[in-house]
Amino acid sequence: MLPNRYKWHRKEESRQGNIVNKVLYRRGIQNVEEIEDFLTPSKANLNSPYLLNDMDKAVQRIEQTKLANEHIVIYGDYDVDGVTSTSILYMFLSEQGYSVSYYIPNRTEEGYGLNVGAIEKISKYASLVITVDTGIAATGEVAFAKELGLDMIITDHHECQEILPDALCVINPKRHDTTYPFDSLAGVGVTFKLIHAIALKENVEDKIWKYIDIVALGTIADVVPLEKENRVITYLGFKQMKETEHLGLRALLEVVQNGELKITSNVIGYQLGPRINAAGRISDAKIGVELLTTKDQERAKSIAEALDLENKKRQEMEQEILKEAEAYIEAHVDTKHEDIIIVAGKEWHHGVIGIVASRILNKYYKPTVVLTLENGIYSGSARSVEGFNIFEALNYVKGHLTRFGGHEMAAGLSLEEDRLEAFCRDLNTYGKTQLNEELLTPGLEIDLELKLEEISIGVCEELEQMEPFGVCNPTPLFAVRGLVQYAQKIGGDKHLKLAIQSNHTVLHAIGFDKGELADCLSEGEEVIVACEISKNVWNNKVSVQLRIKDVMSSEQAILKSKYYRALYEVCKEPKMPNKLELVKAVDAEPTGLSVFTEKSLMEIFTSLSKHEKKVTILSKICYNDFWSLQEAPAIFVMPSKAHMRNSRCYEWDFTSEGTYRCLNTSLEQHTLQISKMVPSYTDCKSVYKYLKHQNSSVYLHKIVEMFMSYDMTEYKLLQILDIFTELELIAYELVEEKVIYTLLQGNKTKLEHSTRYMRLQDFAQSMKKR
Repeated sequence: MLPNRYKWHRKEESRQGNIVNKVLYRRGIQNVEEIEDFLTPSKANLNSPYLLNDMDKAVQRIEQTKLANEHIVIYGDYDVDGVTSTSILYMFLSEQGYSVSYYIPNRTEEGYGLNVGAIEKISKYASLVITVDTGIAATGEVAFAKELGLDMIITDHHECQEILPDALCVINPKRHDTTYPFDSLAGVGVTFKLIHAIALKENVEDKIWKYIDIVALGTIADVVPLEKENRVITYLGFKQMKETEHLGLRALLEVVQNGELKITSNVIGYQLGPRINAAGRISDAKIGVELLTTKDQERAKSIAEALDLENKKRQEMEQEILKEAEAYIEAHVDTKHEDIIIVAGKEWHHGVIGIVASRILNKYYKPTVVLTLENGIYSGSARSVEGFNIFEALNYVKGHLTRFGGHEMAAGLSLEEDRLEAFCRDLNTYGKTQLNEELLTPGLEIDLELKLEEISIGVCEELEQMEPFGVCNPTPLFAVRGLVQYAQKIGGDKHLKLAIQSNHTVLHAIGFDKGELADCLSEGEEVIVACEISKNVWNNKVSVQLRIKDVMSSEQAILKSKYYRALYEVCKEPKMPNKLELVKAVDAEPTGLSVFTEKSLMEIFTSLSKHEKKVTILSKICYNDFWSLQEAPAIFVMPSKAHMRNSRCYEWDFTSEGTYRCLNTSLEQHTLQISKMVPSYTDCKSVYKYLKHQNSSVYLHKIVEMFMSYDMTEYKLLQILDIFTELELIAYELVEEKVIYTLLQGNKTKLEHSTRYMRLQDFAQSMKKR
């Protein structure tokens, strides 16, 4: 079967209606009102800002500054969320006549969050500080500000630690005592709530909606769930962004889009966001605030172009650090056995290591911490997989840390140099208790299975109603079946171009960073493609294109492949039974059936599938003893003797001698698959000739497909490779479904000199005589 990185999750639903309704039903949005709210969000769906703890008090204190002619400082953060938060609050307060300025710490010189040096400077010219997207963990810094007589209003959205800062107000929907019904706002969303609250008090609510496009920008860039209020914000923001009155945002859109004004989450997440982030990562985040707040068109254009150049520098720096990080992993990290990857370097740029952590996580799909050493202190970023709370993990080892903060999927941290070894040890120990194979296997949620001929431009336009896409509202993913018409590498062999056919319909697909799959796929092979459906515009022609997320073999092919791999594991040298005894089925016995031949497996699986709509390969079939299932499987394939008591033996197991008791004493099924188990002289000769013309590595699946007309199976192929090894013709190992081999130069030999080969021939002859 094709190698798979992902575990697919599919659930059949009987919901009628168009494709959008079916997808929404699959995602739990099922009644008419819910669907209407989802497809046409409105301001009416937003919660009152006064439901947030301390909001009343915060608005009163802010209004007091205008009456007393006090100065307010907005203390921001240097990422997109912080920059957008700072920008909208600064513009709103300025326009409402408040005396206000902003302060964003320098990432390299001051690090993350509030610091006492900045607070001391601010205290000399301001009486109130409002933090945005930061401050929830700054208990010491807030206490210092209080000593100086500086009032602090904390607005943040990161996870709260056990003790909240002793600030005048702490506005955070994640407070343990929260009174707010939605806890997943981005930092800019919380800031917008503060603006909304002030506007309601001052009766100027109509003036705040012009900021919604910038709020949407920060919300998308911070990768928060796009549900409930966040969906309203981004939906309204995307509509407004097309006609934005913010000159800097418009200039940045022109830089990345060349006049094409279709706003999507990808445009923001991969084009706009990184450019604004680049300023905070490698120069000064104040440039980003200036871009979003400027009223000068020429200045906006100049900054947008400068940020574009900064982003290119950031990308180059990222590649250099990523290369060094990969070398560190190769030398110091056992990626097969360590569940958390911790990488340590020296003088890596702080602004880039978070991105590097994300790149490493995507490659290995394990929680990742990237640290850089400066002046005896390691500081860095952590990124996590779905289901593993990295903030809680850092909280567990906080005794080793000087500071940390963040949320479930991402965090920042620092520790002294001499604590690194203990930190690594204890964090990995914690990981062993929380992580398992299921969490460390990325999943794909399949929304629907579509026939190739059902897919059209009209379907693409229907699906656009569900935008914007993001966390909790991912781009719909479909399973599409077809035969491979052709598969080729493109883009310097990095990407996959695939054409699949069903009946008379052919659709083209692109798989970014999946070029290696072309080495697995064969013309005419049946595959199931997990894909997004999108429009492709080329030479002014619009066509449908599938964007590949994964490709898997058909269910029948997977069953067959897993069966022959299981058979090889337990039965390298099959034996003949002396006697078979018929056992009558008894209702009181376990319900599972143990099967040992391909034909029986297929028959029983097909029978189950007819009666149970939700029968799946994973939930109903157990191979050998390598399984962990929530419900008892219906079929046991090749169980060990110790596990046979959990099922009835349907037939003889290929390994037992003496008397054997089973439900079916016929050996017809066994005889039928001899040609799929025992290699002939021609089989061996053909495979050896094929290996001679390959480049020392080839996918197991590819060889099986190449010799399908020879009744090739994984079992027979692995037997052939073992025979070649015994005869010292090759040396090989199986690494992630790839046969890595070396042809050995030596004297010619005969297959008959192989003990394995001769025993298999004897077995085949014995079976034919039965």
